Amino acid sequence: MTPLIAFIGMQGFAALVAILGVGALAFQGRTAPANLGVAILLCLVAWAAISMTWSPASPAHPNFRDYREIEPLTGVKLVFELALYGAFVFGMQSITPQTAARASLFLSAALAVLVAAVTVEFFDGAAVYQAIKAAVHEKMRPDFATRNVARGCYVVAVLFWPATLRLRRALIPALAALLAAGFLMGALAFRVDAPVLALVLSSLAFAAVYAFGVLAVWGVLACAVIYFACAPLVAALATSHSPALASSIAKQSWQARVEIWHFASAQIIQNPLRGWGLEASRAWPGQIPMHPHNAALQIWLELGATGAVFAALFWAWLFTRIAEGVRQDKTMGAAACASAVAYLTIGALSFGVWQEWWLAVGALAIVFCGFVSKSRVLDNETSASTGLTALHIIR
Repeated sequence: MTPLIAFIGMQGFAALVAILGVGALAFQGRTAPANLGVAILLCLVAWAAISMTWSPASPAHPNFRDYREIEPLTGVKLVFELALYGAFVFGMQSITPQTAARASLFLSAALAVLVAAVTVEFFDGAAVYQAIKAAVHEKMRPDFATRNVARGCYVVAVLFWPATLRLRRALIPALAALLAAGFLMGALAFRVDAPVLALVLSSLAFAAVYAFGVLAVWGVLACAVIYFACAPLVAALATSHSPALASSIAKQSWQARVEIWHFASAQIIQNPLRGWGLEASRAWPGQIPMHPHNAALQIWLELGATGAVFAALFWAWLFTRIAEGVRQDKTMGAAACASAVAYLTIGALSFGVWQEWWLAVGALAIVFCGFVSKSRVLDNETSASTGLTALHIIR
């Protein structure tokens, strides 16, 4: 379903992962070991829910009989997302290596087909996408259609290195080349800068970890912590002359980002400790359209320094786990680190940090990396068994 949802509509990721999470709840045993990452996220979600009490964007008297009135309650949704998305991640760990190998290979190949379809849609004006939407009575403007089709590049950017690793291990270099070439062609054709930058930075991370091992992961961890800790200060300094800077940037979307970051950093400085409250980004629709288009700035703006500490701790924990994986399989660890860097990069430029489908993509990336890792272990065991058999025959 992943390539299909990435092509038709990103919101489907939230439903897909949540449904799988409901099914995976049955596999969550009481004897499961405590998980520090989950504990950190629980603290973050609890603080976010508490901050709703002073957020200017929270509805004062929600009518729980109407779902449309529950939808704005992001704090409530985060509780369910943590439970269901977390169950999905932990439940998928029980998948057998054989199933993980088949699933990861199928998804990797399907991603190559997806980027080919995205490239074709650029030349035909997203005709297939518009036809699908028209068939379900959801006619869409051509410019909106092309924008939605281009969003498939964001998902591919996050899953790119694990998928490439899986295809190369399966000795299908043609599909690996199609994945890389199709992604670059589609992203450049649609002018989606964030996925291209994510691929560049994630490729550098992959190369660094592959060359220097755990030391490179610690370097990436330090960069992630500094990003969450210093984002408001960096944004304030970098955009102190935002009109001149923005006018020097040709692309309108970048000009808008510079202005948003400048305004958001000014608001953060006014209320740095506890923040303005969850979803407070929506309180300035004239200056911030829905969210600041930067995960660290949004967390600082809404949850203050407390929320930023929890976010930095979670990413530090995640990269620590990746470092442990590097010690066992350096190449797979490099791919997992690259996937995390791609997710951070896109989150720093594009989507709201609380968007359900974007959080679901993060959970999917963790599961996919786990599947690819299992497939590599299975391949190594098979190779070792084959080698012992051949040695026995020779003897």
